[in-house]
Amino acid sequence: MKRLLFLLAAANFYAFADSSYFEVENVEVKRQSKNSLIAKEEAARQAARSAFGKLIEKETQSLQKLSFSDREIQDCVYDYSIDQEKISNTVYVGRFSYRFSKNKVATLLRSRGANVDFGEKQSGKVKLAVYRKDFLRNADDLEKLKIAVEEFSNERVVFEIAKKRIPNFRKLRIKYAPA
Repeated sequence: MKRLLFLLAAANFYAFADSSYFEVENVEVKRQSKNSLIAKEEAARQAARSAFGKLIEKETQSLQKLSFSDREIQDCVYDYSIDQEKISNTVYVGRFSYRFSKNKVATLLRSRGANVDFGEKQSGKVKLAVYRKDFLRNADDLEKLKIAVEEFSNERVVFEIAKKRIPNFRKLRIKYAPA
């Protein structure tokens, strides 16, 4: 029964805001190192850097080549997947897909003096996180508030809600935190 409720809630509420993320797919890397674990770590860093470079090239063709640290790039990564990998004793070959947060990419580029607008500003909305059990218990009331779920995990649910609906949300007496 719990699984059915979980699936129904996910089906009814799960909606990634496509405009919130940049997607970069089919980033292939090959690394050789002392062992396959080190090669995989290096490949993941190289893949993130390569994906970010493709993103910047695609979305901001007018920008000059800017350099970014691995840390800055990692901060912009929303999530990634390893689509395919091959491992030997010292070599790692992988194909990755990345999603980058538009807000964080825009903030990083603006910090370097770039004037970019990806339409990432969603004025009048906030992101909140609640415990999954509270979310499922109040699913009907939350649906009425027209929320947009961005993350649904075993522990928590992150969603976006219009600021004007916050007073109605607070009436539900659900523990929440800014996401």
